[in-house]
Amino acid sequence: MSQPAHVRPTSAVQSFFKPFVDLLLARNKTSAVIRLSIVGVSFILYWFIIVLLADFPGELPLEWQVRLPVVAYILLNTFIPFFHPRVLVHLLPVVAAILGGLFVGSLYLTDLFELDSFWVAANYLVGALFGLGYPTLMINRGDISDLEADHTNNPLLRIGGPGYINVHLGFAAVFETEDGLPRVYGPLTGNQGSRKPFIEGFERLRGVVDLRDQLGKVDEVRAVTRDGIEVYARDAQILFRVYSGEQQRSLQNPYPYTEDGIRRLVYRQAVKIEGQRKWEEMLPEIVSQEIQKFVARHSIEEFLALQPSRMLEEAEPSPGKTDQKEDQGPLIQIPRRQLSEHFHTDQLKQDLQDNGLELAWVGVGTWEVRDDQFPSAPSDTGPAKTLMATWRDLQRANLYNSADYQAREHDRYLGERTAQGIQELIRTWKHGELPKSYRCFEMLNVLHQQLNQMLHLLETESELNPPPDINMVVDHIRFLIRSKEIGDNEV
Repeated sequence: MSQPAHVRPTSAVQSFFKPFVDLLLARNKTSAVIRLSIVGVSFILYWFIIVLLADFPGELPLEWQVRLPVVAYILLNTFIPFFHPRVLVHLLPVVAAILGGLFVGSLYLTDLFELDSFWVAANYLVGALFGLGYPTLMINRGDISDLEADHTNNPLLRIGGPGYINVHLGFAAVFETEDGLPRVYGPLTGNQGSRKPFIEGFERLRGVVDLRDQLGKVDEVRAVTRDGIEVYARDAQILFRVYSGEQQRSLQNPYPYTEDGIRRLVYRQAVKIEGQRKWEEMLPEIVSQEIQKFVARHSIEEFLALQPSRMLEEAEPSPGKTDQKEDQGPLIQIPRRQLSEHFHTDQLKQDLQDNGLELAWVGVGTWEVRDDQFPSAPSDTGPAKTLMATWRDLQRANLYNSADYQAREHDRYLGERTAQGIQELIRTWKHGELPKSYRCFEMLNVLHQQLNQMLHLLETESELNPPPDINMVVDHIRFLIRSKEIGDNEV
């Protein structure tokens, strides 16, 4: 048979008064105001009781009422008893006890937290107890050690709250409560006004994150394609941002972020002998890992195909010139925009999000396929050079047989022929063989020859149709040339 549980009277009393005690001893602004009010009201009430028990000593004589204004006489007669020696003798021990408690507490904080000054601890204790003169911490660096160097006398770094923090634009800070719960504070935006965040008692700084774009650089990354060919990425760079949660940058919010991303950057770092690693130090590792994953998704043929054919056309050596890049080995250049599109995959996005980051930009100076991975390859014509040469020949063949390339070449040829024809006419007019009075007939003769060449070219091309009446134009120019014998009236 079950028996009803009995509650002890002391437990009931404790549960009743516990909320009031917690409110009185809490380390926030509300509790500080309550403590200040209790101490102030109690002190004033105690002072008034002493004056009352002393029968208001030191009252002014009645004849002073004639000499002084009425208002001045009343004020002096009211306040003089509060400062009479018979009253102060009972008041000074209470004041000394309060000041002595603050002095001992300040010495304790100075020794416990190794503060540089006693007055720093005293100001902090007065602010923590009564909410008077809270300290302010300015977060304008991305490293806690730099903050400690700039704010050596700030108790918020050594002890923690209560106090105010001023987070500058481009930074975010993570503070931990005394229960170990993280809180993220960022810069004030337009809709938040100028009200600085308030941190409660013993809420300490855990980490600072730079919200600006961070560049991860690696001089050389070795990667292997899906079919086992080694590819080297030289001067690899990736620009990272703090995970923004699809928020857009704007003038009101130039550095968007999410609290989850900030917490991941602060708490997901490895701890070494020297201390916790900074999150910026992991960027080169992420660059190397992502470059290797990117190359591993492609075979060597697919990887080489990322290099657009237009680059082959631009790199084609002119007649009579040697390729100056031939001595540098087989280098591959992929445009950064195309490279960035291949890097923006769902898997990479999720991997970076797990680390509190997102990809902003990626770039690789050059990709290289080396011959040293083939021990039996000669130094002059190794498999890497042969592979690159074969691939380039295949790409050139595809390029030269494409309709777009042939159309561009045809337009370029016509443009060159037109420019040459105009230059020939100008040269004939300036430096012709006939006198100036017959120079026009010489120009007509040059134009007649050019039209004949163009007509012959149009007749040989089956896909091109000559312009209508082109033969009539040619015959008319021939008639103009033969209508007069040139040189008869030469002077």
